[in-house]
Amino acid sequence: MTRPLHIKNARIWDGEKHDFAIRDLYTANGRVVDQPHHDALVVDLEGYTIFPGLVNAHDHLELNHFPRTKFRDVYDNAHQWGEDVNARLNDEPFKTLRSYPLRDRLFIGGLKNLLCGVTTVVHHGPPHKPMFRKDFPVRVLKNYGWAHSLHFNTEEEIIKSYKNTPKNVSWFIHLAEGTDEVAASEFPKLIELGCIGENTVLVHGVGLLKDDIMQSFQFYGSGHGQQMPIVWCPTTNIYLLGETYHPRMGWNTQLALGSDSRLTADGDLLDEMRWIAKNSRFTNGEDAAVGLATKTIIRWGVWEKDKRISVVHKDRADFVLIRSSENPALSLCESTRKDLSLIAYNNIPQIGDPDLMAKFPHVQTVACTLDGVEKRINIALAKQIHRCKLKEKRLEVDDLPKGRFWLF
Repeated sequence: MTRPLHIKNARIWDGEKHDFAIRDLYTANGRVVDQPHHDALVVDLEGYTIFPGLVNAHDHLELNHFPRTKFRDVYDNAHQWGEDVNARLNDEPFKTLRSYPLRDRLFIGGLKNLLCGVTTVVHHGPPHKPMFRKDFPVRVLKNYGWAHSLHFNTEEEIIKSYKNTPKNVSWFIHLAEGTDEVAASEFPKLIELGCIGENTVLVHGVGLLKDDIMQSFQFYGSGHGQQMPIVWCPTTNIYLLGETYHPRMGWNTQLALGSDSRLTADGDLLDEMRWIAKNSRFTNGEDAAVGLATKTIIRWGVWEKDKRISVVHKDRADFVLIRSSENPALSLCESTRKDLSLIAYNNIPQIGDPDLMAKFPHVQTVACTLDGVEKRINIALAKQIHRCKLKEKRLEVDDLPKGRFWLF
């Protein structure tokens, strides 16, 4: 059940100003609004900082129940890794894990994202219908075009996919995912195929050369948000390739952050943010990480191309709470999912600390533990978790109460 909210005394991150001022926050009909609704529930969140729901710009939602996998210490390019995996798909544990229903596999991917504070996901793969159900745990980009890669698609498939994607819709492709000559040759090849345009979004880009970045001017422009979009997945890159994209060379690029799936990544989007805060060459790594995780370079249709997601402005009422500190951005980057105090999607709390969830009495919850920490979880989400044949590791949800209960 959704209800208008009037949140008081919380520090709220402003994505435009990068500050954490104490402000009142008003929501209604699933969005942030300017004035409190007459029937708003007043919630005092003193001592907490509110971030918008995070944006995961790259995931393979149906692959998050697989173990992290590789068969060499370091690959020259991800195509080698893909061939290694494909050759073993009928071996265990892959054979059994592939046999689970698609709906359950996708649900685990959505749940993984929600539990770390992600409420919006870009899925790289077919637009499976279960991802767009109203009860799916997160919002998934619905209008998009895609090809897997220059290695696993034919040239004809890539050209057809690109030409069939409207220019106001993002088209995604894994590109230059490697450190060798194969990876370095892929950007020129995509140009040759005629598949570089303002809606082309490159995923990974580890092997891009400076000449590629310079050449991108003629396809993306040189200012006002018209830079080459690249989705950065650092922990996957380091795990497979021992190297990742270097933002310092990409002064004509826009970056977004992706977690990739658990098949290759450290875990979830918080792990990617933590890596950037600790290892990147940004002056303030934590601020950069939060910016990348709350920014979209994706063409969403009604959304601007290069718009920061901010709960201060009239965006969807998705938000993540952590306990306030002197440096909230660093605290968020250093958090794991158990440390998040509350996650709300479409203005409805989904999981959080018991005392916080109790502040929303219109939301029926059940007890659970996440990574050993006691939480309360929205009963509608709990019902889906119990239904799913796959289980999220280190998440234990109590049985549903007998009798009637509300579904939101």
